Order: sequence, then structure tokens, then C-alpha cells
Amino acid sequence: MTGCERDRIKAICDSNPQLCANLHTDGWCRFERSNLIRARYQQYTEPSDASHYVLMTALVTYRTCLEPLMDIEYTDRQERKNDKVEAVVLVRDELAQLEQQSRHSDYPYLQLWHWQRHGDRQARTRFMAQAERPEMQQPELQKALAALLVVRDKPAAEQALHRALGLYGKGQDIDSAIIADLINLYVGERRFEDAWVWTRVMSGFASGKGLNPARMDAYARFSPEQQQQMQQQADNIVRRLKNGTYIRQ
Repeated sequence: MTGCERDRIKAICDSNPQLCANLHTDGWCRFERSNLIRARYQQYTEPSDASHYVLMTALVTYRTCLEPLMDIEYTDRQERKNDKVEAVVLVRDELAQLEQQSRHSDYPYLQLWHWQRHGDRQARTRFMAQAERPEMQQPELQKALAALLVVRDKPAAEQALHRALGLYGKGQDIDSAIIADLINLYVGERRFEDAWVWTRVMSGFASGKGLNPARMDAYARFSPEQQQQMQQQADNIVRRLKNGTYIRQ
């Protein structure tokens, strides 16, 4: 597979050398460099807001990988360091240009990018305004929407978090931060029964194995009968989440 990947990247660079220009050439950050070349190729051959976002993400990942190497002193070939420095500078410029081009995009991931990275309030407003659009029906986007809603509209934030969980298919890895956000919302609302149930839901996944459900006793205590009933509810939620059939009831 590694050989096939090298052949594919070489083919891209041979046919479209501009897509591989201004990148470093040694073995460092090889995976990130290949991903960037593929992202450039995708945007070049099938331009779209989605491929634009993927390219911006690949540029950041590539730059993040290279930047720590700027402090390494190369005793044998100074140009090895120089080409990395040049690559980082040019990648920053490329990213800045792509960000400028996408400032007014209606693509949710790009709107979220401009809000989270640059505090663009107009991007945030546009992002929130399209909450019900099909493009927004992604767990990550619903989680981000909930974070924006929670200050002024907790019921809507709660709905967004449940919707995020319902968007996972069978066997997919669920972002445990979504469940943690639900628990925090319930504790803040003093809805300790719901918080108890979802703490046990978190414990039902590998990401929650280090969680101590007994800490909920600091907020409220429930009888053994109540705990048995709530545990059954939690088990049912875990089963539906793992089967990809979760819908808030």
C-alpha cells in the first residue's frame, strides 16, 4: 500500500507539478505532505466548498507538523531546514488566501472555521441561521451549534446534542464530548436524574471507562429502586447508540 501511495502521489506531481510545488522534499511529515497534495488535487479537479475546507485543514495539519522542525539544526545540509522554512511561509500565505476567498461561504464547516479561528460574528450568525438545513446534519456541526445555543437557549442546545447523537450509524465511534456536554447541561439545570442516566451512558463506552459514576451522589441520591430503573434506561440508550438507532424519546 505504501508503494501504491508513493506511485499515486508521483503521478499527481508529474502531471500537475504546481500542486506539489513549494513543499519540503525529505522524509519528515511525509503523511501530512501527501494529504496536502491529495487535497490540492481534489480542489483542482473538483472544486467545491467541501474540498476547499479539506484543503485548508490539510494546510494547517502540514504546517503544524513542520513548525517544530524549525528549531532543529541540520549539520549536514542546511538546505533541508531552508526548504521547510520556505514551505511553512508559503503554506501560511496559501491558507490566508483560501480563508479570504471563503469568508462569505454558506458551507457550515467554513463558517465554523471563520468563527472559531477568527471570531467572525457574521460567520457565526450565518452558521446558526441554517440549523435545520440538510448540510448541518452532522454530529460535529450539531455539537458546535449546541455550544453556541447553550448560553441563551438551553432547550435548543439540548435538542442539538441529542440530534448529534442520533446522526451516528451502527458501529461508529461516538464523540464522548457530546455526552459530556449533555451531562454538564443537566447538572447546570439541576436535572440530576437525567445527569445520572447520561453519566451511566458515558460509562457504557470505552471513552467513559475512567469515569466515576458515584460522583453523581454529590448532587443527588436515589433509592436502589430508582437507580435500577434509571440504569435500565441508560442501558437502553447505550444499546440504541451502538446500533445507530438512537432517537430522543
